[in-house]
Amino acid sequence: MFRVRLFVLLALLLAVPVVSAAPDRMLVPEPLPQKLALEGTTKYKPYQLVRVKATGVDAKAGIIWRVYPSQDVQRATTPRGILEFAAPPGTYQIEALVITTGADGAISVDEQAMSVEIESCCDKAPPIVPPTPQPPVKPKANPAGALGKIQFGNAGCTATVIGPRRADGKWDVLTAAHCVTHMGVGAKGSMVLPDGRKLAVKVGSIYETPDCAWLTTEDATLADLPFAEIAASNPAVGTKIWHKGYGVDNPGNREDGEITFAQDSNGQLQMSLSVSSGDSGGGIFRDDTGELISCVCCTTAKGQKARVWGCAADVARKYRPAQTTELWTPIEIPEAGIGPINAWEPVDMPTRGPVVTVLK
Repeated sequence: MFRVRLFVLLALLLAVPVVSAAPDRMLVPEPLPQKLALEGTTKYKPYQLVRVKATGVDAKAGIIWRVYPSQDVQRATTPRGILEFAAPPGTYQIEALVITTGADGAISVDEQAMSVEIESCCDKAPPIVPPTPQPPVKPKANPAGALGKIQFGNAGCTATVIGPRRADGKWDVLTAAHCVTHMGVGAKGSMVLPDGRKLAVKVGSIYETPDCAWLTTEDATLADLPFAEIAASNPAVGTKIWHKGYGVDNPGNREDGEITFAQDSNGQLQMSLSVSSGDSGGGIFRDDTGELISCVCCTTAKGQKARVWGCAADVARKYRPAQTTELWTPIEIPEAGIGPINAWEPVDMPTRGPVVTVLK
C-alpha cells in the first residue's frame, strides 16, 4: 500500500512541472500587421463625390493622399483614412502613402494606388468632320452696278470699275480721257457707285487719241465692288450694245444700240447710240455677254440716237496699267478757285460734224 501511495505522489510531483510549463508553451503570438489597401467605387456619375477608404493603416501611422491630375480637384474635410473629392469628368489616379515609425525608430513607407473615373454629363459629341474644300467661286461681273459717277474738281463724268481686282487689292477704273485731261496724271477725285458707296480714285494714265483714261481706287480693302470685264476682242459690226450713264438728259436710263463701224485709226469704234453730257467715259457693253467693248467719247448729236465713238476694247485692254509694286507719289498741283468742290457739273460731250476728225 505504501508503495502505491508513493507512486501516486511521485506521479503528482512529476505532473507539476508539466502544468506549470504549459502557459509558456501556449503563449499567443503577436498578430501580423494588416496590408494597406484602398477600397471604393471606381466609377462615378457626374457631380458625384468620389470616396476612397484606406484599410490596414496603423493607428499611429501617418497617411498622405495624392490625386492626379490635381487641377480643379476640390477635396473635402474627412476623417483620417478617408479621401473625398469632387472633380470634373475624367480619369483620376489616387495614391495613399502610409508612413510608420517602428519601436526601434525605423521608418517604413507603404504605398497603394487606384484609378477612378467620373463620367461625362453628356454623350460625347461626334468628331467634327472638316468640310470638303471647294474651289474658289469666281466673282460674277455686274456691269450695271459697276457704272459710277466720277468727279474731279467740278467736272463730272461716268466711269466703270473693271475686274478682275488687282494683285495689290485696288481696282482699275476706266473713263474717257477728256474727263480728266484738265487735271492730269496723279489727280485725285471721287466715284459714287449706284449702291451709294463713295470711292477715292486717282488718275493713273491718259490716252487722248483713243480718248480713254485709267484710274485706280485708293482703298486696297474693297473686296466686294461690282465690276465689269473687258471683252477679249472687239465686237463685229451689227453687235447689239447698251449703255447707262449720268447724262443730263436722262441719268441712269439704259440706251440700246449697235456697232456700225469697226476700229478706226484712232483706236475707236463707231456705234449708233443715244448719249449726252455727263455720259462721257461711261462703259458700253455687249447685249449678249455684258462685256465692256468701249467707253463713250463723243457724238454727232446729244440726247438722241446718233453716231457715237469710243475707245475700242482692244485698245483699252492694251493700255490697262500693269500691276506693279513701284511707288510713285505725284507732287500736288496748286488749285485756283473753281467754285464749290461738291458741285457736280457734267463735262460737255464733244460733238463731231459729218466729217470725222481726230481729237487731240
